[in-house]
Amino acid sequence: MSKLRLAVIFGGASSEHEVSLMSAASVFSNLSGDKYEVLPVGITKKGQWLYYPGSIDDISSGKWEKNPDCVPAVISPDRAVGGLILMPPGKDLLVRKVDVVFPMLHGKYGEDGTIQGLIELAGIPCVGAGTLSSAVCMDKEVANSLFDGAGIPRAPWGVIRLRDIERFDDYADEWEKKFGYPMFIKPANAGSSVGVSKVGGRSSLREAVNLAFTHDRKVIAEKAVAGKELECAVLGNDNPFASEISEILPTNEFYDYDAKYSTPSETILPADISHKLRDSIKKTAVRAYGLLECSGMARVDFLYEVSTDILFINEINTIPGFTSISMYAKMMDASGINYPRLLEKLIDLALEKHASIY
Repeated sequence: MSKLRLAVIFGGASSEHEVSLMSAASVFSNLSGDKYEVLPVGITKKGQWLYYPGSIDDISSGKWEKNPDCVPAVISPDRAVGGLILMPPGKDLLVRKVDVVFPMLHGKYGEDGTIQGLIELAGIPCVGAGTLSSAVCMDKEVANSLFDGAGIPRAPWGVIRLRDIERFDDYADEWEKKFGYPMFIKPANAGSSVGVSKVGGRSSLREAVNLAFTHDRKVIAEKAVAGKELECAVLGNDNPFASEISEILPTNEFYDYDAKYSTPSETILPADISHKLRDSIKKTAVRAYGLLECSGMARVDFLYEVSTDILFINEINTIPGFTSISMYAKMMDASGINYPRLLEKLIDLALEKHASIY
């Protein structure tokens, strides 16, 4: 049986570039060499695509892009090509057919539907969510509106656009009246808690909004929920499976970028919660996964307000972290699916979804 040719794309021109490198290194280390011929394709912070034939050990550090054997490469949107075009300097173009693309990219230009659209144009099976789902899950305003419309509880929230910044005081008055302090301020389109601030009063609110605007043209304000931070991993296409639940105990005031990657937070897996709450989280995770047209995988994050016994959905991450300390893989492992098997299932799901469409 011939090997599947798998293009794994990593890096990217987003604020989560370094996280993507760590995730990709873990993926490469756990893919079966007997089943897959892997084509590593890195994207620099400036957006240059490079086929990388070097050592996996140099990916996490960023040394990979300095490798002299790197070759400029792109995925062709032409279905007749069906894969990568390599462009070695001074030589003829080379075409490498690809069976499956695995985008291990976090944040903008990787998790927001842009690269998924390119892969769909190319007619190649793609691991994870499609174009629509990726874009919807990435945009917190759109996702929140859909949750509200479907009656899936989430914390009270509001949005301000960059064009309306001159009316900041009006928005601040509305937020203070609607949900008060403390509140979270975050970019509408970003991940890994990049650009997120917890605000305790008007004096620091404008600064937090300005910070969030450095990452996106829309900014979300939402009530800070006092309680448990809980997560559920979902796997599948039409009949998704919800994993065991994890509780996050942030090392910092909230689960920010440093608490995720620099000084990893403590986790409780399985979470110390009631059977009723566990079942509610799993059912809500699967429902939200279907509502936002997810496929392949997603990590669904929740906030549980202990004082009111209310479960709020927080967000859905369609390409969750895949580092050695990332919770998606840990939750799946706790549910009986180890890391190498998880990768195989994700690739199989991509092939399954593609076959049902084309």
